[in-house]
Amino acid sequence: MAGHSGAIATMASNDDGHLLRRVAKNTPIPLAGLMLGLASTGNMVSDYRWFFGFFAFAIMSVLIVKIVFDSKALREDLRNPALVGIACTFPMGVAVLSTYLRPYLPNLAFTIWMMMLLIHLALMVYFTKAFMIKFDVAKALPAYFVVYVGFSVNAFIAPLYGMVLLGQVLFWFGLIAFLALLPPLLYRTLVVKSIPEPLIPTIVIFASPASVCLFAYLRAFPDPETWMVYFLLGISLILYVAILAILPRILKLKFYPSYSSLTFPLVISAIATTATYQYLSEGSNEFMGLMYLSYFEIMLAVIVVIYVLARYMHHFLIKKYIATV
Repeated sequence: MAGHSGAIATMASNDDGHLLRRVAKNTPIPLAGLMLGLASTGNMVSDYRWFFGFFAFAIMSVLIVKIVFDSKALREDLRNPALVGIACTFPMGVAVLSTYLRPYLPNLAFTIWMMMLLIHLALMVYFTKAFMIKFDVAKALPAYFVVYVGFSVNAFIAPLYGMVLLGQVLFWFGLIAFLALLPPLLYRTLVVKSIPEPLIPTIVIFASPASVCLFAYLRAFPDPETWMVYFLLGISLILYVAILAILPRILKLKFYPSYSSLTFPLVISAIATTATYQYLSEGSNEFMGLMYLSYFEIMLAVIVVIYVLARYMHHFLIKKYIATV
């Protein structure tokens, strides 16, 4: 009887293992970008943090299964510079999610955040050695921003853990990286062109680096210089408007996992614009236009994030379920 029970337990364990490996195999790396977008949206609209946080934590769990049970394929994927860039959204997203845990488990949240800093740094070092030493502008992609400027997401997380100086250092790193990468990546996108269709949604990433730097500056520096705020706001708005102009065409494409690239750039743009309005207005009514712009950006970001989440669920859950029925 005991042997029979043991055999049943072994079969159940094997079935669980097969299921997890199947989930891992079918999980695309760009799903990490959606996790980052959802986690950031929860911080942007705090009344619905529970909703966006639930899906962000769920996706984090699926991605961890991917890392554990599909590590060989993951290593192969990381030979692709576009996927390495997008993979950096995993430590970025988990770093943002650590702020969800901080009020309840501060030590655990801090440990998780530090681990994500190290993982992102390791990916950055690998990316630099593998793809940047022999830089080819004709092969460069907007995802390059994620590797370097994306690291500065930690600049507005660091002050939450009492590490203001680290936040300031990360801001300057991100700003320098942004200004260095912007000309060649603009040249690649506007002049060289020929970005493969599955990667066209990643063009929306252009909307994020200036906004990341802007929000990082406002959070990491107690007394920000107004001229720097205007400088970063101006660049962020120019790039945001440019992305809005092409967004309808991108949304007409068939679904690709890179659709996740639509989420965080729009969210961080809305967050940065809102923070800038709060800084510049300080209770006055002189910047009402900026206030209405922030409302629009928040609304658009929420709509796009929910839309991309729905497209992912339809493509990877509903369609697959229907196919098996």
